[in-house]
Amino acid sequence: MKKRELYRNLSLTALAAGLMLAGMLLVTLMNSGLTAQDFEAFAAPEAYASSLLAAEGPLRTILTLDNLFVLFYTAAFIFLAGTAWGKRNRLLGTVALGALLLTSYLDFHENHSLLAFLSMANNGVAIEANTLLRHDVLSQLKFHSSYLSFFLFAFVLPDKTLMEKVLRWSLLLVFAPIGILVYTFPSPTFSLLRYLLMLSGLLILAWNAWQRAQKKATA
Repeated sequence: MKKRELYRNLSLTALAAGLMLAGMLLVTLMNSGLTAQDFEAFAAPEAYASSLLAAEGPLRTILTLDNLFVLFYTAAFIFLAGTAWGKRNRLLGTVALGALLLTSYLDFHENHSLLAFLSMANNGVAIEANTLLRHDVLSQLKFHSSYLSFFLFAFVLPDKTLMEKVLRWSLLLVFAPIGILVYTFPSPTFSLLRYLLMLSGLLILAWNAWQRAQKKATA
């Protein structure tokens, strides 16, 4: 695939991923702040099942958008790795993409676990505490794998324009620390900042890639 096609596909898939995030945010705002993250942390099994059933409708909508989000961001970062695939960047690109693919797997696993938990709760089957504990740990690993991936990708991102510099340095210096603080010092502020950084990062990535695709077209 030619560089121009890689950048164009990167732009389209990053934009699509950003739109899925925006869609999830809209559902959250329409449902008193409900998010899938509310069901990623450990809770007492009975209270967890009760909350899950109470949120079933909007949660299923969020999970639909989230599965599409995983599909689109995975494709976007595969295309990004393709644009940076040179001798000097090959090791970094490979490790970054590997961490990203692990994130994707854990993300899908998490979403389908939530769907299975909904089925269990609807059928009166108890969700065991150990199951919820493992679900919590895997969710944290998912996010931290993404922090590693984005941090490494930052080293191979171009930084010629202002927006390219903004994206690169935000991934190097801001995103991972904020994301880690979500778990070490839990706060709605850190969770919101992480969400907004993800959304803005994807939209900036889409814009930067589109600009490069246009330059390749006129070169």
